[in-house]
Amino acid sequence: MCGPAFLMFAATIAALVLLVLVTFSTPFIQQFYFLHTNIIGGVKFGVFGFCLELQNICTSKELGYQFEERITRPFTTVLILYPIAAVLSLLGILVLLPIACSRRDHGYPFVLFAFLSAFAFLAAAGGFGVTMYVFTTAMRDLHAQGYSASYGPSIWIALAATAVLLIVALNAGCGTCIGGRFGRQARHMVYTY
Repeated sequence: MCGPAFLMFAATIAALVLLVLVTFSTPFIQQFYFLHTNIIGGVKFGVFGFCLELQNICTSKELGYQFEERITRPFTTVLILYPIAAVLSLLGILVLLPIACSRRDHGYPFVLFAFLSAFAFLAAAGGFGVTMYVFTTAMRDLHAQGYSASYGPSIWIALAATAVLLIVALNAGCGTCIGGRFGRQARHMVYTY
């Protein structure tokens, strides 16, 4: 049977996969996008750019882009928080890798993992907050001008990754920093009263 770190290891891998999908959204993978609108024949927006469907062209893959006055470069630059959260999740996985299926108590990596998972959650939550602000504002403006616009799958993938990282960060933080049972008591010990 696996040790107590295995579930957090698996959840962090799941969050990493979700964050990688969000990071490599449009223009890399056009099936994953934050917002789709029918302006100019159809536009899909991602982390590193957007694609025009009618012309079948995409912007260059760069950090920060602008689409008219609705979506501005300073806000899309903050979307770099998704790749940062992915890197922090990867570091957390590397910290837990040696002990994921170990029965021995290794107290030292859990504190480091708690900080890495907390910072990964904060990065993902910050990216999700900016994403919701930018694309909800753009969608509202587009609807006011008579265009259709809808959220894409990357919004919900980012939400799922943020929720998983919150659970992992709370579990790691409560288990190591607040003095929870995580890794503190041998499983074979039974108290009879």
